[in-house]
Amino acid sequence: MADQTKKRTLFVRQAQFADIDAIVALLKKAYPTMETMVPENLRGPLSRFPQGQFVALYDGAIVGVCLTFLVSEDIALKPHSWSEITGNGFASRHDPDGDVLYGMEVAVDPDARGLKIGQRLYDARKKLVRELKIKGIVFAGRMPGYARRRRRFSSPEAYLEAAGNRQVRDSVLGFQLRNGFKPVRILKNYLPMDKESMGFAALMEWRNPDIANTEQTKGVHSTRSGGRPVRVATVQMKMRAVTSFDGFLSNVAYFAEVASDYHADFVVFPELFTLQLLSAEPKKLTPQEASKP
Repeated sequence: MADQTKKRTLFVRQAQFADIDAIVALLKKAYPTMETMVPENLRGPLSRFPQGQFVALYDGAIVGVCLTFLVSEDIALKPHSWSEITGNGFASRHDPDGDVLYGMEVAVDPDARGLKIGQRLYDARKKLVRELKIKGIVFAGRMPGYARRRRRFSSPEAYLEAAGNRQVRDSVLGFQLRNGFKPVRILKNYLPMDKESMGFAALMEWRNPDIANTEQTKGVHSTRSGGRPVRVATVQMKMRAVTSFDGFLSNVAYFAEVASDYHADFVVFPELFTLQLLSAEPKKLTPQEASKP
């Protein structure tokens, strides 16, 4: 009878703006030793990608939360920190054409453990991935047992391998591995305030079993001519002084790399963006001198 009651009163639904205060309180309770997200952070993912935010309710109270956004697989699998990939917790790097779901936060009320809340949240993410027909899920998982066992292992990679071989018990890594996630690499300085993991995180990946061909993603569309859309990135740059031509090239390279992360085919700079090179001239030029070819 007790099990039936749990099934009736525990469910997962899409998060709403009205849930923000309860989610903030839950995060503080779940991670009392770390700085957690504030209401302003939560409005980001709720506004940009509402269908990717989930809460679990038990007897009407929020006891679990899962926050996600879409991003390209290339970006998700590169070395990164939590602040970099999430835009400081605002999900500002959400890409509607992203081909993987990135897990930016998950938490369960410590007083409600044992109800398989985490499992339900993970199942909700997998269901969303299959509905969107994207490649899979990527996130960086904590390794809360590493700090107290670090003397037994030569590196966090060795600890991750031991957890995968069941030579050491790590509740978080064990849960993720049982859910079909596979380790990709160790991320250094992913979340420096996570002292239990010593700032390290295990980059984990789950592949959508419905997507047989990894090139078949949500962000690639065919046309009648057999081609594909062309993505153009336009740069709105502020004129800034440079001390050399190399400094100018460094500015250009930065914008080109950002555009590359978003799979742009072309990058368009402002028409007169080379004018900033004049600031590198040792002699102050008059307008007439500056306009000479």
